[in-house]
Amino acid sequence: MSKALKSLLIMMVSLAVPTLVLGVISLVSGGALAADVAVVISVVFGLGYGLEAGLLRSYDLSRGVGWLELLVDLTWSLPNTVFGFLIGNATYIWFGTLSRARSEDKGWIVYMPRPGSSFGRDVLQTLGTVNIGGEGQHEKMHLLQARIFGPLYLPFVGASYVITFILQVLWTITLGGLLKLLGVRQKAYFQPPAHSAVGGFFGWIYYATPIELWAYASGNP
Repeated sequence: MSKALKSLLIMMVSLAVPTLVLGVISLVSGGALAADVAVVISVVFGLGYGLEAGLLRSYDLSRGVGWLELLVDLTWSLPNTVFGFLIGNATYIWFGTLSRARSEDKGWIVYMPRPGSSFGRDVLQTLGTVNIGGEGQHEKMHLLQARIFGPLYLPFVGASYVITFILQVLWTITLGGLLKLLGVRQKAYFQPPAHSAVGGFFGWIYYATPIELWAYASGNP
């Protein structure tokens, strides 16, 4: 398959499939999502995502797995893809530049950090199918998690952070604080292990979420 054809197919599928998905949602919901609103959302997203992923040739459509990744990202995992497209691009553009070399045939969109930027170099991140920093640490695992859990992924991640934040705060202001005053602990709060990408008080909140425990335990590079 030629590169031009691959780009064109990614653009066409990215426009057609979300339109179909949101149209079905509008129909099934009895108009809770207005048909005209569904069309506008799907067209705007489809054109934007299709152009970006298509020009970067993010999906290897010469292989079945590439088609599967694209279709999953535009159906079951569509909320994650939309979230990553909007928030990821709006954030990462300030710290990096799009990389075709790191995106092509890899099933995602990658920004590489600009010189002097630690974000994307020391700390990597993946939102939906949009990443900064490439495949280091375990970023591909987060992409897989989003594809597995689909529309449940973002609520699950949000709830996980709320729970670990509450646990961290409660421990710090109660037993952890007491043990710190007695000299038993150096820090009142839970600390993440040294290999955590984020340290300190918020580092444990990040590290102790199920998606991060899974990703670190996977050893996925």
